[in-house]
Amino acid sequence: MIRRIIFFFFLMTCTCFAFAEEKPNIILILTDDQGFDDYGFRQSPLETPIMDRLMQDGVQFTRFYTAAACAPTRSALMTGRNFMRTGTSAVGFGAESPHINEYFLSEAMQDAGYVTGMVGKWNLGLSDVELPSRRGFNNAWPVIRNDVRSYGRYEHYNPSFFYNGNYSGREDGWQVEICTDKAIDFIKKHKQKPFFLYIPYASPHEPWLCPSVLQKKYMQKGIGEHYAMFMGMMEQLDKQVGRILQTIKDLEISKNTIVLFLGDNGPTPTTRILEKQKGGFYALTSDYYNMSDQEWISRNPSGLRSKKATGWENAIRNRLTIYCPEKFEAKIIDDMTLVMDIYPTLVAFAKGKRPEGKPELNGMDLRPLINGESDWPVRTYFTGETGRPEQKYDDDGWNYRFTDQTLPLDNRETCFVMDDWVIVNEKGKWGLFDLENDIGQKKNLKKENPKKFNIMKSAYYNAFEEIKSDPHAWSDPIQEVGVNAYLELEYTFRMKGRNSVTWANTFFHEVGAIQELKVRVLEEGVYSVRLRALGVPEKTKVRFKTSNNILDNILIKNQKYHNLGKVKLSAGHQIFSIKLVETSDEKAISKMELFSLELEKI
Repeated sequence: MIRRIIFFFFLMTCTCFAFAEEKPNIILILTDDQGFDDYGFRQSPLETPIMDRLMQDGVQFTRFYTAAACAPTRSALMTGRNFMRTGTSAVGFGAESPHINEYFLSEAMQDAGYVTGMVGKWNLGLSDVELPSRRGFNNAWPVIRNDVRSYGRYEHYNPSFFYNGNYSGREDGWQVEICTDKAIDFIKKHKQKPFFLYIPYASPHEPWLCPSVLQKKYMQKGIGEHYAMFMGMMEQLDKQVGRILQTIKDLEISKNTIVLFLGDNGPTPTTRILEKQKGGFYALTSDYYNMSDQEWISRNPSGLRSKKATGWENAIRNRLTIYCPEKFEAKIIDDMTLVMDIYPTLVAFAKGKRPEGKPELNGMDLRPLINGESDWPVRTYFTGETGRPEQKYDDDGWNYRFTDQTLPLDNRETCFVMDDWVIVNEKGKWGLFDLENDIGQKKNLKKENPKKFNIMKSAYYNAFEEIKSDPHAWSDPIQEVGVNAYLELEYTFRMKGRNSVTWANTFFHEVGAIQELKVRVLEEGVYSVRLRALGVPEKTKVRFKTSNNILDNILIKNQKYHNLGKVKLSAGHQIFSIKLVETSDEKAISKMELFSLELEKI
């Protein structure tokens, strides 16, 4: 009898211990260009009942700061650090990806015992080493095209996907719905395990597109066709979020599943116009639509200043909700919080630990605010738009792309927020604003309060200098060569002669021009090399050079892919270069687009 009693208490203790140690599932939903007021409860007649419920029945943070554009916010989200510290310095231009030694949130969740999944818009680098399956996700379906990986993320209909590092094809239907299907499949498959699922939807990023029935619904309410398209897109997105919530309810795991929902930056009033093609595809036209002043006022009832990709409040202020009614009481938190705070909060929910030697976090655990503790500290935040990385010409004759001059402050829009005050540097024009009393930043207090202005300006520069001192800040991109490798040419870290780098590719502008990449070869061996280049003039010769190989090739006109030959590579770090040796048409060479190098071990 005594043994039975002892066994019973032992069993109860183990059961209680297991229950106490049960880790919550975590679903992190990120939307693209959904602004502070892009919710039905803020913007009539928009209908987003699911998102409204997430905000109103969750722990809603109403003074939540992101970066001003998509890739910087994603970098901060995945690293828990100010994006400028991580190596991310722009959207596109080879500057999206955090340094390969950054320790991602997904890696932290794996180390905490979670199975990790990702589906949607990645936007954190597209060379092989930067794909989500190489950065901590067990199962990853990023929306990426096979021909030019930088394209495809905004193909809202019939999108292309990769799966765990390999192209898996184009799928029929709406991207937002297909992504939700994959997310639901992941949840069902891993419902018995603690899982971390990251769903970065590409909606409602322009070009705005939705089912015609939803567009017509809002047009019948008196909304113009383009604004109606945006509203229909938002309603379609809302229904997909609802499917996620319904799934966890049906699987009876909602009590132990925490859902986070946020937008990545402020809204934009502009969309490119699409034209429907055969087979249901949509093609971009050269036309744009800008919302009317009245439409913009309706969409921005809080009166936040400006739009995304600026240094103003409407670029960086958003909403975050942490939703699990069984765990957290609904409340609104107005304290200043940052996108970097999500990282340590989720790792804390997961009972994880950050290994020693990793870069220092800039985010703070939000649990004290969630639990109602009142000693939240004064926060500060340096951020802003980034634009094309500026080059630095050095005495050695090279133009370096990622240096302390990459972000020229007086040519950008940046800001420094300190509690309820913000100082804005709009391309050399300064403003000081009291956000507590002037959320719309209408009254510049620079002259009225010069003492505060000088304090904030000094703090602005001090914060920037501190960011620049980080070892990963504005660091050169490093790509990897394994058995197979896809290398993005816009990652060129330095150039000689006249060259240029665009959002997704590079150009030569004179004979003798050189572009160089930093790579790390993982396996010694012989590799075949293929270049993707479009618009090649006749008799155009390029030279591909590694640490111990030189290949000269005449590229073939009207061909997209060009076999450059074979190279023997040693393991370790080295530099790859491409040089324009000669061409028959120097005027036409500026239109030749260089995209990627592909290497395959033989």
